[in-house]
Amino acid sequence: MDRATKIYVEKQLEDYPKLDQYITERRLELKYPSKPIDDNVGAPKGSGISNPTERMIITIDSDKRLNQLEKTKEAIEKVLNNLDENATNLVELKYWKKPQTLTWAGIAAKANYSRRQCFNVRDAIIKSIAEELGLG
Repeated sequence: MDRATKIYVEKQLEDYPKLDQYITERRLELKYPSKPIDDNVGAPKGSGISNPTERMIITIDSDKRLNQLEKTKEAIEKVLNNLDENATNLVELKYWKKPQTLTWAGIAAKANYSRRQCFNVRDAIIKSIAEELGLG
């Protein structure tokens, strides 16, 4: 796996606790845009989808950013659900505990791994998430 992919996946994993919030915010942005979207620029008034509810559903379903957030959440959840307790603990300590005060040696001690095992487990988790996202 290349370095850029690894960094991207680690950032997604770090943001995982906030993904529900990001998804909710994006749905609200689409449902209540700050400026109404005029999809009918330059066309006669009767040529678009006239049902506002139907138009909203199509907008939400076709939004690339929202779809990517949901896909990322599903991929991470799938990988996390297959981890043992020590690996889950490693993820929590490395990516979700704020402020980050532990070194890899401290994380290893709390997760019941050696420092080298921590790197191996982390790499396996990152690789699994990347594969679920279609990046690996």
